[in-house]
Parts: sequence; C-alpha cells; structure tokens
Amino acid sequence: MFEEKISLINQRLINILPKGSFPQKELFKAADYSLNSPGKRIRPLLVLTTLEVLKKDIKLGLDPACALELIHTYSFIHDDLPCMDNDDFRRGKKTLHKAFNEWLAVLTGDYLLTYSFEIIAKAKGLDSEQKVELIKVLSECSGGKGLIAGQVVDLSLQLKDADYKTLEFMDLNKTAALFIAAVEFASIIAKIKDKERKILKEFAKNLGFAFQVIDDILDAKVEDDQLPSKVDVVSVLGIDEAKKLAKKLTLQAEKSLRKIKRKSDPLLEITKLLLDRKI
Repeated sequence: MFEEKISLINQRLINILPKGSFPQKELFKAADYSLNSPGKRIRPLLVLTTLEVLKKDIKLGLDPACALELIHTYSFIHDDLPCMDNDDFRRGKKTLHKAFNEWLAVLTGDYLLTYSFEIIAKAKGLDSEQKVELIKVLSECSGGKGLIAGQVVDLSLQLKDADYKTLEFMDLNKTAALFIAAVEFASIIAKIKDKERKILKEFAKNLGFAFQVIDDILDAKVEDDQLPSKVDVVSVLGIDEAKKLAKKLTLQAEKSLRKIKRKSDPLLEITKLLLDRKI
C-alpha cells in the first residue's frame, strides 16, 4: 500500500545531497551513509499519507517530508555517539562514528540539521507563508521544547526517579514530536482549518507515543532476562502494562482519525502496521 510513496521518498533522499567533488566531500559521503541506510521512513511517509487523506498533491510535501527525515537522521547520529548512547550499530550497519570517526559524525549531524531548513526554504510549489510556518513547526518540534527536550530527559533520567508523567514527557518529545511535525506539515501544505488540524495533531501525538512504547517492548524482548539497560516504559511499568498502554494509545489515535470527515483508511493502516510490527 505504501511502497510507491516509500520509493518516492528514498529516491529523493538519494538525490537531495550535493553531488560532485568538494573539499568537504567526506561530509556528504558520511551524510549519505546514514541518511540512505535502510529505514522505515515513517515520518516522511506520514507527511505524504496525510496529504493523500487531505486530497492534496503528495509531491508538494516531498521535500518537507525529506527534511523531516534529515532531522530524524541527525538525531540518531548524535544519539549513537559515545557521549550519549554509545552504540556500535544502527540499522544493521556500523554507526557513523564507528564507520568514519567521531568528529565527522558530530559535524554530519549538524549539517543534516541545518540543511533540513534550507530544503524547506527552497521547496517548490509552496508560498512564503507556508515555508515560514513549516520552519516554525520544525524548529519547535526538533528543539528545546521537542526532540532535544526528550533526549535530555532520556539521558539524565535515573530509574529510581522515573514515573509515568516523566516517561510521558520524554516519549512525547523525543519521539512523538516528529510525528506531530509530520501531520502539521501536511496540514500547512493542504491549508486545512484549525479544527481539523488539531484533530490530526492529537492523532499524531498518540501514534508517536505508541510507537515509542512498542519500541521499548521490542527492545525488552531482545534483552530478554537481562537487567534493564535504560529507563523506559517497560523498565518502569513492566512489559504487560506497556503492552496495554500501546494498545490504549493506538485506539486513541484511531478514535481521533474518525473525528475527521474524510476517508482516513491510509492513516488507519499506518497505525495498525506500527502497532503490529515485529522490528
């Protein structure tokens, strides 16, 4: 159902980075290494699928959608660094700081972050007002009141201090914020009314939170009987309660979608796929 959109996203991501011989060519090589590693492309897919539901040309959202994937990629490049999660592998490949080196990984993350705003500024078919609003949403969702806020809590939180409210704040920011940005992008491009935009935002909030809870459950299955290696929903609530929470959040996301007076089957299908996923 989504293969055509994912193919469109992947092709644009291949072409979106500068090509040619540059003094800083290692930067673009490193960016390509991480950006074009195998990935689900959930966030850009959510942009295009929401546009489809809103009856708008999905190609208008392709570059903004890819800008969102650049933000996601920058975040996990930095997240994998030795000073953060210190991971050796990502998407079945060596993490960027292992495949290249640490300083280049830092700068590549910085580059993808800043380049995402340039991509939106140059996007075709959108007026200046739309571009400013897209940049505003992206800044808020990826900054100190969004993605970065969640990552700060994630890295500093101790198990003894963790409770549900703190976990909710962490997951709504480090994960759900970019899901919210995805539907907000589509809402801005389609120029829909505030009421409908608010409903879609609520859908994305619950979907993004559910996505992170399911990630935590899958991580727990990998770790099996080992002691919890990080603070997450499973280590705080237990796996059974985490599964109940994932189901509850997914149902809330579906309920939100049914409030909009449009045929939202593609978004309902994404919701189901994310709940049922095994990896």
